[in-house]
Amino acid sequence: MLALENVASIFVLTVLPVYLVASAGYLLAGHVAIDARSVGRMLFYLATPALVFRSLYQTQLDSTLLRHIVVVVVSTAVLTGALGWMASMGTERKTRAGLLLTSAVSNNGNMGIPMAYFAFGPPGAALATVYYVVMSFMSNTLGPVVASIGQARLVDALKKGLRVPVLYAASAGLLLGIAGLTVPAPFMRAIDLTADAAIPGMLILLGVQLRAAPRVQARSLILRSVAVRLLASPLIAWLIALLLGLTGIERNVLILQAAMPTAVMAGVLATEFDTAPQLVATIIFFSTAASIVTLSVVLWLVM
Repeated sequence: MLALENVASIFVLTVLPVYLVASAGYLLAGHVAIDARSVGRMLFYLATPALVFRSLYQTQLDSTLLRHIVVVVVSTAVLTGALGWMASMGTERKTRAGLLLTSAVSNNGNMGIPMAYFAFGPPGAALATVYYVVMSFMSNTLGPVVASIGQARLVDALKKGLRVPVLYAASAGLLLGIAGLTVPAPFMRAIDLTADAAIPGMLILLGVQLRAAPRVQARSLILRSVAVRLLASPLIAWLIALLLGLTGIERNVLILQAAMPTAVMAGVLATEFDTAPQLVATIIFFSTAASIVTLSVVLWLVM
């Protein structure tokens, strides 16, 4: 009974606020015409890079912890992607590539950073931001390689991936922080104002995007991908963290990030390369819905 009460408390205080904001976006999109692309571009080019820059500029990361985060992100993505590929055996190649994407690419931006903030405060959000930057780099460089199986636009996609603003914001934040250089107050305040729009904006956009997600009938494939993303992924991250000797907030945040549902980025790649886009969009919807329960349990276990 006490365990159930703890899970319920974590759900109400940490998980529910995230879903309430996303639900507001979902409901609003049903009554008002919202250009998700324009909102997404504002977040993509301004708010998210500002958040990434501020987090990495203000966070003191030692090189060992940074290496550990990279190892956890890369290992978890590779192993969950392999599980997704195996779970779709017997289907056409494009479908298998779609399942690989939905299993490996986690929503560490729209959901991961806000969830870490509510659960662990600013230190947790800072660690989640580093996780997000590494995942963003992978999804924007290796993601097109996976999605373009059988396609001819790989080089163009990789060029686009290397123009992702958060990668340069992350580099600038890390370099200025390491060098101990001070950003002039007017610029830092402007960055703060822009960065503060990122978390609520991400969640509202997530709701808007989920509203537009189509539904397809492929229950077996959907269940397999959702199980890999929400169940296998945090377990893999926990095992890797155990092997690396990670403890405390570092371990807990990394496991939480690995437990995030499928990222909308997977849908973007699937649409761009015609890699079972409707199936991918449906998996994004159901993994996000199911994560209401699984994230509450994961948070209870790590906290």
